[in-house]
Amino acid sequence: MKKHFLTTTLALTIGFSSFTTIPTITEPIEVSAATATTQNNAQAVAVKADQLIATAKSLIGKATYSNTEYKATYPYKFSCATFLMYIFEKNGVDLATYNENYMMQQGTYVPRSQLQKGDLLFFKSKTTGTDPDHVAMYIGNNKVIHMADPKQNIVISDLDSKPYYTESYVTARRVLPTLMSSNPATKGDSIVATAYANLNKVKMGSVNNEAALTFTGGGFVEYIYRKNGVSLGTKTINEQMKLGTAVSKSNLQKGDLVFFNSTKGSKTPSLVAIYAGDHRLIIPNSNGIITRVLLVDYYADHYITARRVANMSTTNPPTQSTTSATQVVSTATSLLGKATFGYSYNESALTFTSAGFTYYVYKKNGINLKYKLASQQATVGTAVAKANLQKGDLLFFSNNNGGQKITQTAIYTGDNQYIMLKTNGTAVKQNILSTWSKNNYVTARRVM
Repeated sequence: MKKHFLTTTLALTIGFSSFTTIPTITEPIEVSAATATTQNNAQAVAVKADQLIATAKSLIGKATYSNTEYKATYPYKFSCATFLMYIFEKNGVDLATYNENYMMQQGTYVPRSQLQKGDLLFFKSKTTGTDPDHVAMYIGNNKVIHMADPKQNIVISDLDSKPYYTESYVTARRVLPTLMSSNPATKGDSIVATAYANLNKVKMGSVNNEAALTFTGGGFVEYIYRKNGVSLGTKTINEQMKLGTAVSKSNLQKGDLVFFNSTKGSKTPSLVAIYAGDHRLIIPNSNGIITRVLLVDYYADHYITARRVANMSTTNPPTQSTTSATQVVSTATSLLGKATFGYSYNESALTFTSAGFTYYVYKKNGINLKYKLASQQATVGTAVAKANLQKGDLLFFSNNNGGQKITQTAIYTGDNQYIMLKTNGTAVKQNILSTWSKNNYVTARRVM
């Protein structure tokens, strides 16, 4: 029951932090979209568990133990963890790792006295280190099925048959139904299911060609969300990282977008992933669409941020409040040449900073922006892509042709025009396509 170290012809998932590169896929694994349609009630879980057990039993006598090679076609070769990874994936449940320690952090804890079919049991016989070195699946009646060792291969063992199963026992985790879809399926479940369904169909490239299912990373993400009625409005990773609302790493939900850099500490994203729940990531990269767990050192070290976009406007969005947007634009227009710049907020004198001006205009129309500072207003509402602007959206600019530090705010009026209170000037209308606007544009927020 040795810990596996796969080094050849290994497909699918980085499980060990000792890997510095992603292994080449030579034996593709089928990952079903069944996670989207399976209901997570007791009956569905029982059915799924029986399917897992049937697949595992069907490999007895056909697969041999190997901690250096993974072979997903006959004659099969598995370690204890890749054996379970394989049978789960064949039944539409993606563990996204062949590392026992990462598997042990998925699902929920279950006491040994309350085991159910499909639960994962972890053991550690080595005296060094803290990670488990063996994993098995519970099949009922106090028995587990597992890839035991080079002599036994796949066997069914009674947990009372040897002292090993008591002395080396670490814990058990229930991954059904936590790795399955909710009932009814959420928007996040549908997004994840669509991404999984395209796992072995999509090709990665430098251009986006939907007809050929060839995409850039950002293009793939845009395609998946659009297929689920969510319009991101951009295929650029940098722009996607400004969409929706920020969400903490500890509060991720299925369907969130997760961004990573290529250089530690950088705020520039080079990789975007779809969060699939329970630490799992669906990642478009040069090797194709792959699945990983966020627990892997690389993803922990290169994590930048996450954005919740599944609740953004859809491809058939509810019509924005035309009256509110029109009223806001009308109020701003009425102040052209009248409102003047000043470092104090004075409604009677119509003297404001640029953010004070937008605060005043929205306040006059019953909308509270909360703040009179541009950088703080940029946290209100939800992010919107530049290509998807609507009347009444707030625009944010820098003032040094850097396009990063927010110092100015403006109101989008439609047709590429916006109204801004200029520093040391008055409220004026400008074109978002002007050189100054292009050089200084930072982001936009929808507050209505």
